[in-house]
Amino acid sequence: MALNRTYSIITTCKGRLEHLKQSLPTMLDQGALEVVAVDYSCPDRTGDYVAANFPTVRVVRVPGQATFSNWRARNAGAAEAQGQVLVFCDADTLLATDALQQLDAALPLRSFGFLTRQHTEQFNKTARRLGANQLRGFHVVPNAAFRRLGGYDEVLEGYAAGGDTDLEERLFMLGLKNFPLEPDIVADVIQHDDQARTRHHIDPIPVSYSAGLLYRTAKSNLLKIRRRLNFPLEFRRSLYDNALIAARKLADQDKVALNLKVFEMAAGMPLQLGFRKAGLKVTMTVEIEGQNRIEEVPEFNG
Repeated sequence: MALNRTYSIITTCKGRLEHLKQSLPTMLDQGALEVVAVDYSCPDRTGDYVAANFPTVRVVRVPGQATFSNWRARNAGAAEAQGQVLVFCDADTLLATDALQQLDAALPLRSFGFLTRQHTEQFNKTARRLGANQLRGFHVVPNAAFRRLGGYDEVLEGYAAGGDTDLEERLFMLGLKNFPLEPDIVADVIQHDDQARTRHHIDPIPVSYSAGLLYRTAKSNLLKIRRRLNFPLEFRRSLYDNALIAARKLADQDKVALNLKVFEMAAGMPLQLGFRKAGLKVTMTVEIEGQNRIEEVPEFNG
């Protein structure tokens, strides 16, 4: 059956070649315009394997990366993609035979598709806490909208930093509707432990999650205040660096905060205030306050 739109399926890999060997055939069976596989400095030399065994797959290589950024990897794949709609699918995700046909028939125009946490939990057979979120990064996004937003925010680092949530928020700000996808587009998810999820990240999950939460909250509110869809990379990087500094303090403090200046200007009619001159400053504070500290961070296994 012919599809109404053209699709590019994008998958990324760093240390997940064994997963990709199982999932890539299910992506190729969808009838997409193209499948793009991103070798993000994979120690298994994923690009070489894919090129030799799946010659129709477009291979994108990102060399020289010691750690993994799913968001930079996805952006690298999207930069090469030609489809009208981008489908971001992780290497551990096995698509149903008719997944793309279902997506094409169901996804309305001016919308982006995602899987809710409730739907993703049914694939979490190991009952690991992180496994409940393992399909939250499955995104179906119009290519034009993705490019207009500048793609995923690449400054976010580490597992669970929230690059998927950040993109969803900005797509909504752009005017696209969020469309929950049916979970039967996924046949199964390859189960793996948390060590495999975090092997190529520097910071532990509490740090990456806290930094992402501080950063995304501040950024989202600033975008709304300034009526923008994104900020320049230099500004975002500075904001995230400050969020990361604060997040690392949460290990031995119960409260951390990210403070930033929204804007500063001269106050009108200073004489009425009793001064020759007066200034007006608007600041923002984003704070994480922990309660009932646990002596040791528990394993993320339920």
